[in-house]
Amino acid sequence: MHLYKPGAPHFSMEKRQRKRIHGRFECEHPGCGRVFSRGDHLSRHKRNHDVAKSYQCNWPGCGRVFARNDIKEKHFRRHKERQLKSGYGSSAKVAENSTVSCEYDPPPMDDHPPPPSPEDNHQPSPSFQSVPIMDSKGQKPQTHPRSSGERNLGESGGHNLHPNANNGLQQSGGDLGKSLSPSDLIEWLFHDDLEIGNPPGPSPERPSGFSPMSFLESMFAVSPEFPHSNTRKNVDENIRSVLVSLIPSLQYNPEFGVRQIERCLQVYWLIYHPQYPILHKPSFSNYDAHPLLLLAMIMLGAGLSTCTGNDESAIFHHPKALADEIAGPLRWLILSNSDCKPPARLWVIQSLLLLETYEITSTTRFLHERAYLHHGAKIQLLRRSPVLGGDPLKDEDEDEDDAYLPANHVWKKWVEVESMKRATLMAFYLDTVHATVYGHMVVLYAHQIRLSLPCEDELWEFDNVGQKTDSFKGLKTPKFLAALKSLLHRQKIPTSSFGKKILLAGLLTIMFQMQQKDLQLSFIEWNSVKDSWTDTISLAIDVWRVDICTPGCCSTETSLCFAPNDRKLLPPMLRPDDSRCKFALYHISQIYMRITHYDYIIYAGAPSRMNVKVGEHEYRTVENRILKWSQSSAGRISVIHAYMFLFEMLLSPTNEDITYTYDPNCDPFLHRKNIMASAILVIFAYNFSLEGPESSLFDELPPNANFYPEKEDGYSYLRRIRRQLSQASGAPVETPTYVATSKNNPTSTIYHSTIRQHAENLPTVPNKNHIVGLLKVFFRMFERSNWEVGLEYSRLFQNAIERSLGRTKISCDGMYSIE
Repeated sequence: MHLYKPGAPHFSMEKRQRKRIHGRFECEHPGCGRVFSRGDHLSRHKRNHDVAKSYQCNWPGCGRVFARNDIKEKHFRRHKERQLKSGYGSSAKVAENSTVSCEYDPPPMDDHPPPPSPEDNHQPSPSFQSVPIMDSKGQKPQTHPRSSGERNLGESGGHNLHPNANNGLQQSGGDLGKSLSPSDLIEWLFHDDLEIGNPPGPSPERPSGFSPMSFLESMFAVSPEFPHSNTRKNVDENIRSVLVSLIPSLQYNPEFGVRQIERCLQVYWLIYHPQYPILHKPSFSNYDAHPLLLLAMIMLGAGLSTCTGNDESAIFHHPKALADEIAGPLRWLILSNSDCKPPARLWVIQSLLLLETYEITSTTRFLHERAYLHHGAKIQLLRRSPVLGGDPLKDEDEDEDDAYLPANHVWKKWVEVESMKRATLMAFYLDTVHATVYGHMVVLYAHQIRLSLPCEDELWEFDNVGQKTDSFKGLKTPKFLAALKSLLHRQKIPTSSFGKKILLAGLLTIMFQMQQKDLQLSFIEWNSVKDSWTDTISLAIDVWRVDICTPGCCSTETSLCFAPNDRKLLPPMLRPDDSRCKFALYHISQIYMRITHYDYIIYAGAPSRMNVKVGEHEYRTVENRILKWSQSSAGRISVIHAYMFLFEMLLSPTNEDITYTYDPNCDPFLHRKNIMASAILVIFAYNFSLEGPESSLFDELPPNANFYPEKEDGYSYLRRIRRQLSQASGAPVETPTYVATSKNNPTSTIYHSTIRQHAENLPTVPNKNHIVGLLKVFFRMFERSNWEVGLEYSRLFQNAIERSLGRTKISCDGMYSIE
């Protein structure tokens, strides 16, 4: 026996470990093509192709076949452990007299099982569980019922869905003739074996007869035990008391009664959830949810209560004040909770996401900045969790842990994993959106997201009440990075409404990385090495807009996730007949690719940005950049997108006599009001830099009269610009499907080229600097904002109006003042 003595030399375990080589290792077996990042993973995988070496589990009623003996032994030990714990049936007795090596013969299995009884059409009883699947012809195969102690014996020892290692998926005549356990179902849901673009025929990862719909049918054979919908609609005094104990001031707020709380939660599910479905609505219960998460939902519901399109005065008097009262202490309550530590609990991440969304878009300048300062902490919690942490080169497909769960836990586990994935993707999305809309720094990049895209909307909203499964596509969601790569190659990617947002965010992070690379190359004077990447990303974003968001960025159906029963309850701006833009991030991404937030807000007269004052030298530098940008093709393209966005938001697409009013306080899309402000500032910067002020009447105006004469009404100005651009190009400005397409000339390419054509014709449109009327429209919109950043924009618009009337003073000194 050797004892370690302090100070004595000792052997390092590192020297005894086998060195693992990372790289790209592809399986050369005919028809396989699996790729691994480590050589030992490939070696282990190759055993699956060695049909001469197979190991069968001899546990009664199992017969599973494994390519490796160690996995078979592990599988058998679980048989034994479960039966010893349950003590059910004769199998437990066999287990007590058996050894791990399974040295006994199983009872003979009937090759022709009897037909299912009528009871097989109903939900299995607790004592017997039958999980049927659909064969390739859509028929249910005959199945054996399994005892409750044996119903989850579906370990695969990996995820080997190919003929040479069937792992229990026995094939007969091309059909899958054996029931799939919940373990198999979870494996299908959680692992991304099916690559994008795989043909429907057999493959090494999809045996003959395999159908994604078969797996879905198997999953739905296990009925989910979701709570009644009232549990997410109703609250009682006990819940209110718990919430008040966290924020005592709410006790004296008349807006925080049970009725108001229920309405806030209803508004959350009605407005916020369809846009960002990160909570699983069918399984959500107000009685089981963490109270801090409930407070975050109530906060958002109160803040969005002005966006319902209904008169809420009978319930609320000052809902915005209620939302702000919750938002103030909520961040400290979350961060000080014992669950807010690595690895963070799901509710912690969800609550921080909801809070950040509200703080950034709808509150005071203080809370806006606080959200940005603490944004990185949330990302670090995710980095120190399994969803983003661990081996940076890992592949989800390399995980061979068995999902060994009881049948009634399958849905619960799936909801948990899918929810954490959606929360992580939401964090990634907000990181990108805030960088694009506000000019914040990006923290997460696309290559760091090694997750699959969210599941389809119908599956996420499925509540097993009055719904059928035959409408499900049954498609496996692709990996995010694989989908992003396909998008860059101009390929269509089927995905959910939430998945569309994530893909656009992925394109934007690539844009940010390329911009940083260009800055680095310029810094070291390697300008000759810089690549022309802008058009590649720009075209990919247009492919996203035309081919993935069909019929376009104004479609409600492609932008929202909501249950069919909720359609009639949606507020006016979320209804399918609303023609205004639902993906405002599309337009601002095309703009930000060519001009930064810093440049156009400083040029408009902002005295500082990110709390750093702007001096004369800084302004002149920005002025020179703006002039160079305005004279370039890139500048004209970004302005066309700014105009397009305003056309979509303020004008009818079919009738010039119809215009839309806009109230940022009533906009259910929380980031859209900020993008509206950016669009008008970009238009001001372009036209003012090239053509100067509209008039020189400012010195003739009475002081403090708040009277600004314009040459052209704002709506008339937009109609004229749209009409003249369409006449010059011979095509409408905002409709992407106006020409016939062909195989060699897809719609997205034509649309992308037409945008460039509009940009080239932009200089021919006269009097584009007659924008006082348009600026006045925006000034009146935002001067009634119920959030401080909106009020800051209104002062900046007023500053731009006065400059457009000939005022020589540039800076808007009172922009950040609080009256």
